[in-house]
Amino acid sequence: TPKAYEFSWNDDVIAMNQFAGVLTSATGAVASAMDTQAKGAAIVVYNPLNIPREDVVEADISFPNGVPKAVRVVGPDGNEVPAQLNAQAGSATGRTAKVLFVAKVPSVGYAVYDVQPAESAPAADSSLKVSESSLENARYRLKLDENGDVASIFDKTLNKQLLSAPVRLALQTEHPHDWPAWNMDWADQQKPPRAYVQGPAKVRVVENGPARVSVEVSRQAEDSNFVQTIRLAAGDAGNRVEFGNAIDWKAKAAALKATFPLTAANPQATYNWDIGTIQRGNNDEKKFEVASHQWFDLTDKSGAYGTTVLSDCKYGSDKPGDNTLRLTLIYTPGLGEGNGRAYSDQTTQDWGHHDFVFGLAGHAGDWKQAETDWQAQRLNQPLIAFESPKHPGALGKSFSLFKVDNSRVRVLALKKAEESDEVIVRLVELDGKPASSVHIAFASPITSAREVNGQEIPLGKATVSKGTLVTSFTPYEVHTFAVKLSPAGAKIAAPQSQPVTLAYDRVVATETGKKPETGFDSQRRALPAEMLPAEISYNGIHFNLAPAGEGKPNALTAKGQKITLPEGSFNRVYLLAAADGDQKATFRIGDQSDDLTIQDWGGYVGQWDNRTWNKHEEPMPARPGTPPGAPPRMRTVLEYTGLTPGFIKRAPIAWFASHHHNADGSDEPYAYSYLFAYPLEIPANAKTLTLPENDKVRILAVTVANESGEVHPAQPLYDTLEH
Repeated sequence: TPKAYEFSWNDDVIAMNQFAGVLTSATGAVASAMDTQAKGAAIVVYNPLNIPREDVVEADISFPNGVPKAVRVVGPDGNEVPAQLNAQAGSATGRTAKVLFVAKVPSVGYAVYDVQPAESAPAADSSLKVSESSLENARYRLKLDENGDVASIFDKTLNKQLLSAPVRLALQTEHPHDWPAWNMDWADQQKPPRAYVQGPAKVRVVENGPARVSVEVSRQAEDSNFVQTIRLAAGDAGNRVEFGNAIDWKAKAAALKATFPLTAANPQATYNWDIGTIQRGNNDEKKFEVASHQWFDLTDKSGAYGTTVLSDCKYGSDKPGDNTLRLTLIYTPGLGEGNGRAYSDQTTQDWGHHDFVFGLAGHAGDWKQAETDWQAQRLNQPLIAFESPKHPGALGKSFSLFKVDNSRVRVLALKKAEESDEVIVRLVELDGKPASSVHIAFASPITSAREVNGQEIPLGKATVSKGTLVTSFTPYEVHTFAVKLSPAGAKIAAPQSQPVTLAYDRVVATETGKKPETGFDSQRRALPAEMLPAEISYNGIHFNLAPAGEGKPNALTAKGQKITLPEGSFNRVYLLAAADGDQKATFRIGDQSDDLTIQDWGGYVGQWDNRTWNKHEEPMPARPGTPPGAPPRMRTVLEYTGLTPGFIKRAPIAWFASHHHNADGSDEPYAYSYLFAYPLEIPANAKTLTLPENDKVRILAVTVANESGEVHPAQPLYDTLEH
């Protein structure tokens, strides 16, 4: 089982790496046709949700002349927006600094913001206030108590206090009788928490600007460290309270639960299932730890108001009473008297570092009227920032790819069809009510549409009127459509690429059963030729590979060779490469030097914190009726010895396989193989590429390309594991 976890973790990181590449490439294509002209840095902001929204953007911005004293940010309408330079905790270093600003972005669309250096910060928004014991914005007033807990959330719009007692992190003792990894027992849940995370707390203000204010609370309990950051934003983003959590966990036999004692009271709460909701009552013997996605809600029995609990990655919760909700955050069980005794390794599960966010949103009426479910989606899918080259563009400074004219219908998926040139869109009705005459529009008019199922098998016709798809929903109904779009009025030029001829000198890919003379690495292990295509396409760039499996050289060893680049108006070189172990390497294009880390061709590209063990065998009691002289029953006992810290390697993966070939030609399953894509800028008048003097670096292909300016993510698109 531990190895299965390691393989799945690596697969997670591969998927995140490749999705990040797809999003960056797609954003670059759209941004190349937008008007990104700016006085400062041009930041293109993407909204993945099908509602227009206003939220805080966090972006690491490059300042060529050094980090300024302050920033001013101008939106696509030419007006200045709340913005601040975050110089806390060393976020401003060298020529890059973290900038926060409030952005409005259209449905499934993009907006361009101009981040300008300034000598002084703009006038502060008087509605944002912060101290070590309080936070306030236009919507909420928060107070912290001496333990560092949020003791009061006053909703100024409702003129109501939302909390009846402080929001606390509770430690609930867990000793399930059987199956400790996932069971919780009713006997444990009826008991009060054995402890709460409390003071003495170290409290400091970490953000104080016109875009957002926040307070950081650091505490310790039961061998664990807890750092909680409470945040309030300006604008519409300020309609939720966010709690960022960074926890180093080592508690024993406990579940960590965020406890929300509310002033709203109701025997029933509502839980989101993404394609519907369900109402459940207070904890009872048959139902005391329940599932939901992104949010659950307690609306007062009067129907006058309520509070929605928001979560970015936690799915279990319970409801001890009419006015209390608890979100389960971490679970490390103890062992009861049943079969759990055979699972001693599970007493340390979840030990390690955790980062997650939960939040609260007050509302008048119920969650449907206030649409606080969208606050949960916004928490889960923040606005994403990219730094772009500056240029004019026909699409303007704000552009939407997709719109739905009813905010109570949400897009669940938007993708290319598997077996046609159509676009697949999947939607769900959110309120549990009929929704008629819903109009769905793309940036280009729809020419035809048909309804399909989840496998994209046709179900029937769909209605298209004036270039939009028109449909109706029954309560919580899911519809999936395949649509054809009319040709765009103006097409974005695809990248032009040309392969570079290489003098291959090493066989690094073999067929199964064939022993390589050299192989990829010093152990003569090789790439699986049966998995390597003749061409690899990476974000529109094409790499031509030498034939694999023929026993002929199909890679170039880096030994300082000088390669002549093709003539033409090319502005970028792409390397398809990997190495025998991670290797530092300097490439030269003309007189320009570029230092790269060429990643190892095998192993893992990512792992989470991983437990280490000492193993030993110990005897077990004999089963009743065991004959005399039978060998003793034995079991494997795992003794926890520590944590191997997680890591993520970030070179863009252009190709991978889940196995490689050993020196004897045999397959080695779950021994990954990779090739990575490395872009390098071609300076003016450069005619040659000089490889590094490092014979552990293997180049499988080189391509030159003519691309419009490349966008760069201004924030991590997936986990970094930095803490």
